[in-house]
Amino acid sequence: IRQIADIFKKLHSCEVDTKVPFEVFDMAEGYENIIFDHNVSMFDDYLKKKSEVMQIKHEIDSVTTSKKVPCHNDPLCENWVEGNGKMYLIDWEYAGMNDGMWDIADISIEAGFDEDCDNKLLNAYLGHEPDIIEKKKFLANKIYVDYLWTLWAKARVPYDGQPMEDWAVERYTRLKGFIENYKNIK
Repeated sequence: IRQIADIFKKLHSCEVDTKVPFEVFDMAEGYENIIFDHNVSMFDDYLKKKSEVMQIKHEIDSVTTSKKVPCHNDPLCENWVEGNGKMYLIDWEYAGMNDGMWDIADISIEAGFDEDCDNKLLNAYLGHEPDIIEKKKFLANKIYVDYLWTLWAKARVPYDGQPMEDWAVERYTRLKGFIENYKNIK
């Protein structure tokens, strides 16, 4: 966890502008268009959940700033390798300018971190115990991660069939849990 946090701190603080945007909500809109153009069925409560995601985004945007920094944007476990006692992040296909908290939230999801691991990750990344706003921003980014990748999977259904539908259901179910968790942060 410490090595992961250090890699992301170094990446996110390098002050390079890659000129490659990773605009989560613009991408989500593009995936929605594919979904609707191909008549892919959506979850019955999708519009309600989308509204809740947007409300959370509005709240987070109103209390924090989101500086765009170089991000990997897809730090799933398969994109980490170890050699000589060091961790390396590979496969930069989705790399671009984003909020650094996206990478932190995404690795937490992909690695299946529990609350203890999340706390260790946030403490190592931030260099201090996270305050309530930082905790909310972290959880909000978990919501954004699962929101975007749910839509990505749904947009892949016309091409890849049931496996993508199954993956979309998994992500969407977790997204709804994160939304409930977010509402309970005090």
